[in-house]
Amino acid sequence: MPDRFPDARVLVTAASESDGDADDAGGAPTPEAVHRVADDIGAALGADTVVKHGITAREYVAELAPLLDCVVCLADDTDALASFADLDPQLPLVAYGEATSVSPVSSVVRPDDGIDALVARVADRIERNRERNRLDEANTKLTALNTYTRAITACESREEVVDRVVGAVTEALAYDRCVLAFVEGGELVPYGNLLPDEEAVRLDVGEGVAGRTYVTGESMVVDDYDSHPAHHRESPYITSVASVAVGEYGVLQVTTPDEAAFDERDVEFLEIVAAHAAEALARLERETALRSERDRLYAFFERLPAPTVYVESACGEPPVVREANAAYERSFPDAPVGVPVDEAFPTDVERRLFGESIRADDPVSATVRRPTADAADAELTVTLVPVRTTGVEAAGFGVYVDEVALP
Repeated sequence: MPDRFPDARVLVTAASESDGDADDAGGAPTPEAVHRVADDIGAALGADTVVKHGITAREYVAELAPLLDCVVCLADDTDALASFADLDPQLPLVAYGEATSVSPVSSVVRPDDGIDALVARVADRIERNRERNRLDEANTKLTALNTYTRAITACESREEVVDRVVGAVTEALAYDRCVLAFVEGGELVPYGNLLPDEEAVRLDVGEGVAGRTYVTGESMVVDDYDSHPAHHRESPYITSVASVAVGEYGVLQVTTPDEAAFDERDVEFLEIVAAHAAEALARLERETALRSERDRLYAFFERLPAPTVYVESACGEPPVVREANAAYERSFPDAPVGVPVDEAFPTDVERRLFGESIRADDPVSATVRRPTADAADAELTVTLVPVRTTGVEAAGFGVYVDEVALP
């Protein structure tokens, strides 16, 4: 188990310092006994052990509890044990003695069980404490990330998506270096790049860790970039990499010069950000396509020789006449633009058609009789053509055809 916890710090202490020659078998432990336990723990776990006694130990915990992974107390004094717990209730406290009360401590190991049992218990408490801290950190990050992911989903441009993603990675998740690259012309082109002096680095699709992530669609964690099979260039800023695909659009990565810095939890955080970014980019693509479709329909609408109105309904509101083309103005002067359909049209047939069929999947037609500029009582076929467009719940074009004029 050597070097299992090379970055751990364990305080080994006694409730009070003995001036006598007592040993582990009875009475207060000697300073030598405390040091022997500390040395055994350090040697077995690779941890940094610190020895303090009495009031000095309590002052040490009071000042540095956040930096400690565990406290081992060689004593049966439950009042002294409780004083450590009062200083930081979350700090793992292991008693090595014959203490009968375990309420203030995380665990008790009897001396008869031996030093190996103590080492195993300390290792267990360190691991549990770190897992709890990781969960606390994860919950904190998820809470902070929630605001950013909502903002990403609501972005109105790709540039805004980039800004929001970089903000989520650096502010909510607290990673120092990230790259967000999109696929363009067979290359991965960085749009958000926080690697120093590497703003213009581009990769062929399929090249490097980013390329492999994009091609496979699978997230990757690299502990040592220089020795990784996907290594393709030298960089002093890249040793560890966490890399996730942003749908079909590109790749999001975080990097650090430190070795083995990322794990699956880091990947999960990045996948959340990447999923929201991909969703936002897909929505922007759909909206662009719908906007182009509407622009083409609108151009056709303006040139159409038949009287035509554009009607839309937003957020469950009654449909409203938004526009009328020149042919409609000629046939029906004073077009009711901006008026709800139940007030805009003179016949029940038109009001029902526009009010009830605007959400239909296919065109719906009806025959109406109403006065025009050329006739006091004209028979017309009006066809409502539903269309999909951005920003509204339902929309459609109503086309009026005089079967004599337009057979």
